[in-house]
Amino acid sequence: MQDITRRTGRVLARLAVFCILTLAILGTGASASSAGADEAAIRSAALSFLRNYQEASLLYEARDLRANTVADPYLVLPEGTENAVFRVAKKDLTLAQLRENIAYLEKKAAYYAGMRQLQGIYRENLQLHYTLEELETEDNTCRASVTSTAEFRYTDSEQPSVYETGFTVRLVRLGRRWLVADLTDGSQFDKTYKNSGTLDVDAALEAFAKQLETENCTLTFTGQTPGAGNWIEYSGADAAAYAYTYSRRTAGGERKDFYNTQFFGYAGEGGDCQNFASQCMWAGFGGSQDSGSIAYHSLPMDNAGSNQWFGRPASGGKFNYAWISCQSFRQYLTGSRDASGSGGSNAAGDAGMYASVLNVGEGSPLSAVTAEELVGAAAHVNGSGGQYSHAIIFTAATGTSRSEIWYCGHTRDVTNVKLGDVYTGPIKVYIPRYLRTGGTASPLRAARLQPVAAGETGNLTAWADGIQRRMSITVTPPGGKAEQAAFAENADVCQTEYLFDLPGLYRVDCRARAAENAAEAVMTYYVRCYVPEEPASDAVDKPAEDEPPEEPVQPEMEEVPDDAPSEDEIPGWLLTRT
Repeated sequence: MQDITRRTGRVLARLAVFCILTLAILGTGASASSAGADEAAIRSAALSFLRNYQEASLLYEARDLRANTVADPYLVLPEGTENAVFRVAKKDLTLAQLRENIAYLEKKAAYYAGMRQLQGIYRENLQLHYTLEELETEDNTCRASVTSTAEFRYTDSEQPSVYETGFTVRLVRLGRRWLVADLTDGSQFDKTYKNSGTLDVDAALEAFAKQLETENCTLTFTGQTPGAGNWIEYSGADAAAYAYTYSRRTAGGERKDFYNTQFFGYAGEGGDCQNFASQCMWAGFGGSQDSGSIAYHSLPMDNAGSNQWFGRPASGGKFNYAWISCQSFRQYLTGSRDASGSGGSNAAGDAGMYASVLNVGEGSPLSAVTAEELVGAAAHVNGSGGQYSHAIIFTAATGTSRSEIWYCGHTRDVTNVKLGDVYTGPIKVYIPRYLRTGGTASPLRAARLQPVAAGETGNLTAWADGIQRRMSITVTPPGGKAEQAAFAENADVCQTEYLFDLPGLYRVDCRARAAENAAEAVMTYYVRCYVPEEPASDAVDKPAEDEPPEEPVQPEMEEVPDDAPSEDEIPGWLLTRT
């Protein structure tokens, strides 16, 4: 009898353990399912609102920005819900206060749409892609970090354009539904107008229109003649070609697919913007992309004297703040971090860069120079670190108005975007003129090519400062072997037409030898070959696979009596749209 009792006890104990484990598993599944439904609802609401906001400000199309937000006109809330309080961005805010955020965003979208139309900026074939980078939920609030990548073409440009923006979306949960409560891109515009109640769209646009007609641009360091010794002239076209080569062409892919992996990247270490701008200027001075020249900071890098400017190779090693920091670059060039000084490399007698500086007021055209001079120029604009804290590179210009100047940049990654589309505030522009070498400069230069479509030919050209005994151009296709594309004897120019038929980076090595026993000069650069785009469809906007449907899908709600208590203890119920 005792044995039976013991066996019965053991069986019951095992059953109890089994039941506990089963309940635990079921509970975990339910929790995971609930979390998954929450994430889907958050994603749907956030991205649906972002799409409406961007289409309103980029395409100038009418969109109801209140949909899927706390200001949705279809929401019906019982008494008491208006007094609900949410902890958003470390502040306790009521629904009424959160609705003010949506009202501000409606005004902001209207302002940007008007500002762009005043400049005659129009685009077509807009495609919006979204990546949900981070999701932080706490109680009935959520913070979502979203990267938006817009692909489009301007109506007056043949180049494709890509513009990446980082957004922070704040959402709150009422009942079982998530609603957008705020949106910010960290811009200076938000810092000026958000929560101030001073944004009058009509008045702001009227003021902006006057700024467009007012020239407020001054030129300093106006192109002195270089002193004795060797010097290298700047090629803005080469700087622009380098910028297009190492800029994002589409929304897909990782940064390693288009950043120059020969240089150390700073995308995850404070931003790669000035690092990229410095690389472009270095290329404009004829920088060679062989590993030795980069590793040893060879000309046209400036690694001597009190003012230095040189890049850091991907393998690491010594770094230079003037190459990677906006403030430090200004100090290197002009002797002052606000670019108002008269010292630095511009005033030095030893090796270093000389560049003209434009100080441009808000909205003003860059009228102190020609459009041709602006190609390949670097600029400091407003960034997350404040005024003049972000660097970009001008890559094309048909005039001196901001709507006639295109730029590229890194982190955020931007390709062929109009200056006036994004930056209408004060800017500083640096137009490199020449680089004093302090020694013997290479006699060899080459014209860099902008990216070439597969199946097209490009003109490869190298030239020297005098007759060379031998000159040659060698091309190494992606994954292939080097082949001699051109050869010349007793000449100062070597050139050929070359067919680019494989997508990827082609290495081009240009060589020159002045005499039989002389050292060989080598100049290396890369040409990017890309797959031509498919013909554009008639659709203005083709959603990416990871984007939400037009109407966000919300979790189904069970019918409950009006006086039923809320599961998440929010007073009142949020009723679905009728």
